[in-house]
Amino acid sequence: MSSSRSVNLVRFVRFCLSLEKLERHLFLEFPAFSCHTGCRACRSRFSFLHSYSTRSFDCCQIAQQRPKSPYFYRELSSSSSIHHAPIVEEMSSRTQLPTVPPTMRAWVCRRRGPACSTLELVTDHPTPDVPTGSSSDVLIRVSNVSLQFSSEMLMKSLPKMPFTSPWVPEIELSGVVVAAGGGAPAEVRDPGSHVIAFQNIPTAVVMGRGVLAEYVRLPGRQVARIDDGVDMASASGIIGSGCTALKMIRAGGVREGHTVLVNGASGSVGSVLVQLCKLRGAKVVGVASGGNEAMVRDLGVDEFIDYRKHEPLPAYLAHQYGDKPFDFVLDCVGTQALFVNSPAYLKPKGAFINIGVLEGMFVTSCNALLNSWLPTWLGGVQRRFIMFSTPPARDDAVYLARLIEEGRLRIPVDSVFEMKDAIRAYERIATQRARGKVVVKVHED
Repeated sequence: MSSSRSVNLVRFVRFCLSLEKLERHLFLEFPAFSCHTGCRACRSRFSFLHSYSTRSFDCCQIAQQRPKSPYFYRELSSSSSIHHAPIVEEMSSRTQLPTVPPTMRAWVCRRRGPACSTLELVTDHPTPDVPTGSSSDVLIRVSNVSLQFSSEMLMKSLPKMPFTSPWVPEIELSGVVVAAGGGAPAEVRDPGSHVIAFQNIPTAVVMGRGVLAEYVRLPGRQVARIDDGVDMASASGIIGSGCTALKMIRAGGVREGHTVLVNGASGSVGSVLVQLCKLRGAKVVGVASGGNEAMVRDLGVDEFIDYRKHEPLPAYLAHQYGDKPFDFVLDCVGTQALFVNSPAYLKPKGAFINIGVLEGMFVTSCNALLNSWLPTWLGGVQRRFIMFSTPPARDDAVYLARLIEEGRLRIPVDSVFEMKDAIRAYERIATQRARGKVVVKVHED
């Protein structure tokens, strides 16, 4: 029995030593594992390893850069307590991490409800860590955040669990690069570069890591560079509106010679749709209120319809375009009656493409199922219905940014609000009368 205990003791000691070796390897070889807020935070992160460690050393100071000399490792192995002040001094001269405050301002949501009653501006929200080593992440100082109508809908409808609290809203922004890991794309790695970026929807919704804050850390694949001369407020709306509009056009296959109806042509997505359709050589008929006619015509529509003047709109479209039906109806509002009556003004092989949620997310989702699957003999509409939620794509963002830099595309901005006035910005969105993007300015460019 005593022999067995001795063997087990020897195995346990070897196990502890192997853990210590692994611990040092993590901290010395992989800067991404290092921590810059003190050993207490580091120990909490690697509590399992530290609990079995037989020696102590200040990982927070020596792990900021991979040592280059084998002699450094011999020093580590020959001492039970590391004295590394000269080494740290040498490293600090080579590696200068940017100065980022430990906390920041951010708008957070802690319960379900409209933005005006659920959002709260906090000043002590934790600032994201600075990416180091081979990380592919980019730390961005946010300049402007473009608000989404869907964010207001989410705040009203999502249950508390399993969603993270506090929940930071919004997904698209423009900003300036603070730091980037070595694995980030080269074009967005330089500090000071102007960029546009987006948070993926699952991370923003489920984990609550939106971008309505002073700093954000995002994977490099979600960041695209823009020219310094591009207006940052306008640039903040490129990704959400632009990528959605681009995918609507691709879903239908809009090309030269087609005639397209854009419902909601003065909105953030509709205004981009008009321009992209015109770039493809299509004829565009825009629908909006009469007060937005000048703006919509300036975007390049061939014909304009004031829906207030020509109510009900489906009857007017049937009368005016029954003998020259549209190839596509692109609905940015979410008008169910427009689809139900579409056989009167939409070609049999055409498509009705919708992204609007005018009647609420639940009702719109139910309508989408019925529109897509209900057979004709049960009252289904004899026209193809397409509705989708579009995750942004970096390649699309880069393409749209080039169009803007070339002057071939512009993102209309309805209004810009200061960070402290974000509630007013959401109130503007809730009116559904915004002519273009509603933007919150977080920092000056």
